[in-house]
Amino acid sequence: MGSVDGLISGMSTSSVISGLMQVEAAPQTALKAKVATQQKVVTAYQGINAKMQALQSAAKAIGDPTAWKAGTATSSSDAATATTTASSSTQSGSLTFRVKQLAAAHSMVFGTTVSATSDIIMSDPSFDIEVGGQSKTVTVTDKSLKGVVDAINKTADLGVKATAFQISPGNYTMQLTSTTTGLASQFNFPNGNASPFAALGAVTPVSVGADAELAIGDELTPLKVTSSTNTFKDLMAGLTVTATKKQADTDPPVTVTVAPDSEGIAAKVQAMIDAANSALSEIGTQTKNKSGAVAGGPLAGNSIMSQVSTSVLTTVSGGAGANGSFKAIGIELTRDGKLTFDKAKFVAAFNADPVKTQAYFIDSAEPDVTKKTGLADKLANVADVTTQTNTGTLSRLIISGNDAIKDLNQRVDDWDVRLQARQATLQKQFGAMETALGRLKNQGSWLSGQLASLG
Repeated sequence: MGSVDGLISGMSTSSVISGLMQVEAAPQTALKAKVATQQKVVTAYQGINAKMQALQSAAKAIGDPTAWKAGTATSSSDAATATTTASSSTQSGSLTFRVKQLAAAHSMVFGTTVSATSDIIMSDPSFDIEVGGQSKTVTVTDKSLKGVVDAINKTADLGVKATAFQISPGNYTMQLTSTTTGLASQFNFPNGNASPFAALGAVTPVSVGADAELAIGDELTPLKVTSSTNTFKDLMAGLTVTATKKQADTDPPVTVTVAPDSEGIAAKVQAMIDAANSALSEIGTQTKNKSGAVAGGPLAGNSIMSQVSTSVLTTVSGGAGANGSFKAIGIELTRDGKLTFDKAKFVAAFNADPVKTQAYFIDSAEPDVTKKTGLADKLANVADVTTQTNTGTLSRLIISGNDAIKDLNQRVDDWDVRLQARQATLQKQFGAMETALGRLKNQGSWLSGQLASLG
């Protein structure tokens, strides 16, 4: 605000205009206060929405039938490790076997050396190599040891890599190794395995490509399970076994056991209960009423949020239809409106009857999501109705609140224009007053001079 303090009047016109503008700006100040209040309301809705979305995710995690098929795998020996992957067909039980052989890559080395990697080792512009029974051609432009190694390593999808190495000072040769393991990784040269690299002499096997092998059953005529790698997938549904070392005949066999993962499932249930309590706590914080000197929440007395809270609580109090109270699986309501979870009681119920325990959470018989009695089903539905984009209760409140903020901010901006115009008018009026006073002063001085001359 420019200063127009009067030189003639001696009045602090800038202070006067500032005071007048504060009065003029009162409606805008009130609008800004409304914006701040509305922003707190929207932020409160967004906080509750985030908690309800977390509840929905947790409910869907335990409401997925696959989650109930998860198993834990244990191995009786360090000769093999075992892991499980949850699926609709995950199987529990045990399997006993021996690790007869680990998977190996095929490798060979050349017995004659050259004095430098720049020495020429072949004469032809290309050579063939059979990998897994298929012949492949390698084209060579530089026929030195280094050039041949580079040509092999740059040939796409060859399945073989080459290495030049020094045996002793001035003595270099080459090793070829398959890029995969298993029987199919074996390779050789056509024409009786004759080497195309005359300067490097004959080849000597380092290792023979072989499949990993497990023996199951009778020691004399066992069933053999093979894999091109040391990993055996789906020996049982959802089970992966990785062989880590070959067993001696005197070693005890490996027994892999898969059992339902009651601890993992209980952790998912706990996560859902925690998410529900977190959502209830957030609603309580945002809707609390003023108490003495303690301020109320932005949504104090909000009946819609109270209904959301009630909906969460009634998912438990309403029970699981024909299965009865959720207390049977360790879930109850407290007097202060929170959910509790007795993990030990849940695990005991699950171990006794996994199918029935699952039914407390997933109502697979009812196609209508609004009528399902499973706890995970009901909580997921409450959260979905509340948070669904554009149509959910909270989503609509957030959209409405943001629209209101946008409208209020536009009105604040409109007032900026009005106030700038009003300030300019006041400055002009006070400026005109100073000019008029200046003229009057000049006229008074002239008259005084005239009167003095007459005396």
